[in-house]
Amino acid sequence: MQQKAEKKDLSWIGSATSLLAVAACYGTLAAVSLLSLIGINLEIEESVMVKLVSALLVIALAGMAYSFSRHRRPGPLMLSLAAAALLLWVFFAAYSRPLEMLGFALLILASIWDFIAKKRARSSTCNQA
Repeated sequence: MQQKAEKKDLSWIGSATSLLAVAACYGTLAAVSLLSLIGINLEIEESVMVKLVSALLVIALAGMAYSFSRHRRPGPLMLSLAAAALLLWVFFAAYSRPLEMLGFALLILASIWDFIAKKRARSSTCNQA
């Protein structure tokens, strides 16, 4: 009898997209700053960056929800939701640099927590078999 191929584990998407959102925001800022040091001036449309990071946040939340369905630990998803809500509020309501940095820090912590939760879930599944 042929074994069914296991579904691909896509639970990494939430963490990866969270980190990509951070990189998109601060990585672009760093690249523009470095380029200006060597005389190349670029102007990035802020509204485009906000829309890009917001879209990445939505994808990250969907990925974290999928990851939650795999490991059933709500902490990383709840922290991601709080971080995304804070960031969206900062982007669209009242900009604050410290709150923006806090939101991204919380998003990174949620990604790390999610990774640990997935690792523990896998190891507990292996121990039960």
